[in-house]
Amino acid sequence: MFRTYRFALFITLISTLIFQFSPSLSESFRPKSPLEQTFVDAEVVNIISNNLAPDAKVPEILTGRQVFTARILEGEKQGLVVEVENPISRQHNVLVGEGDTFIMMIRETANNGTVYWAYNHKRSPAIYWMSLAFLLLLLSFGKKEGLNSVVSLYFTAALVIGVLIPSIFAGWNPVLITIVLMGLKIVVNFILVSGYNKKSFCAMAGTLLGVIAAGIMAQVFGEFANLSGIYLDKGEDVIYLATQPIQIRWLMFVAIMVSALGAVMDVAISIASAYNELKAADPKLTPTQLMRSSMNIGRDIMGTMTNTLILAFAGSSLTTIMMVWGLNMPITQFLNSPVISLSIIHALAGSIGIVLTIPITAWLARYMLNSDEVQPSIDSPAIAKPRSL
Repeated sequence: MFRTYRFALFITLISTLIFQFSPSLSESFRPKSPLEQTFVDAEVVNIISNNLAPDAKVPEILTGRQVFTARILEGEKQGLVVEVENPISRQHNVLVGEGDTFIMMIRETANNGTVYWAYNHKRSPAIYWMSLAFLLLLLSFGKKEGLNSVVSLYFTAALVIGVLIPSIFAGWNPVLITIVLMGLKIVVNFILVSGYNKKSFCAMAGTLLGVIAAGIMAQVFGEFANLSGIYLDKGEDVIYLATQPIQIRWLMFVAIMVSALGAVMDVAISIASAYNELKAADPKLTPTQLMRSSMNIGRDIMGTMTNTLILAFAGSSLTTIMMVWGLNMPITQFLNSPVISLSIIHALAGSIGIVLTIPITAWLARYMLNSDEVQPSIDSPAIAKPRSL
C-alpha cells in the first residue's frame, strides 16, 4: 500500500514544507502594513440599539446603524467585552444579532485610541463544510484518483501561494518563474492522475506548450492594445503594496497561464488518451490515421472547452457587462475600455491556447506513442500487442 501512495505522500510532504517555510523565507520582502490592527473572533452579547431601514434600491437589504456589545473570543484581549458601533451599508452589510459570532477588527489609532469594528461575518465555517463535502464526494467517487486529485490541488496551492506570489514580490522575472512552476505542476499532476508513462509525458509536453502559447498571445496582443498588468484587478494597488519594484508588465502572461492551465490540461490528456485508446482498439491504424482521428476528437472537445473558458471570463465580468447594457454604452466605448478589452484578450488567449494544444498534442502523440507498447489506461490493465501466429 505504501508503494501505491508513496508519490502522493511525497508531494504532500513537499507541499506542507512549502507552506511551513515560505512565510519565514519571504519575510524580508513581504509588504509591511502601516496600520496596527488585528482580526479576532467575537460574539455579540447584547444589542443596544438598531437604527435600520430597508434600502431604497434593494429593499431586502437593511441599512443604517447598530450599536452592540461583544465579547472577544481569542487573542491578547480574550474575554474582554467592548462596545461596537456598526454602520451598515449595501457593501458593508455586517448585520448581527445576539449570540452571533463575527470577525472583529481591533485597530490602534493615535487620535481615537483602540477602535473595535465589525469587520465581516464569520464565513469560514461555510467554506470548511463545503470543502469537506467536495473532498468526500471526490474521494467516494474517485477513490485513489480522487485522493491524487486532492494532493494535486494542495500542491498547486503551495506553488502559487508559497512560491509564485513571494517570487513576484521579490522582483524575480514572473515569466521564467511561472513557466518553471507550472511545468512542475503539470508533471506532478499527470503522474498523480495518469501515472508514469508515455501517455502522461505526451500530455505534459502538450499542456506546457499550450499554456505558454496562451501566455504569449495574452502578452503580445495585450501590449498591442496598450494594456499591461497594471490594468488587472488590483494591479495598481499591488505596485504601492510592494516593498521594491515588481515586473508588473508581465503579470498578464502569469495570469493567463494560471487561469488557462486547467482547461489546457483537460484537452491535452483527452487527445493523448484518444490516440492511445484508438491504437489499442485497432493496432493496424497508421500513425497518420491515429493523428487525424485524435484531431477529429479534439475538434469536438474544442467547441465545448473554448466556450467554457470564455463563459468563465464572462461570468467573472457579469456586473461590468450589466453596467454596459444599463448605460447603453456604444460598441466603440465598450471594446476600448481597459477592463473589457483585457477580459476579452484573456478569454481569447486562453481559447487560442486550447485550440493549439490539440494539434500539438496529437503531433507529439504520433512520435511519443508510436511504439508497439500500448499505454495502460486508469480503468483497465495494460493491453498487450497481439502475438502473431
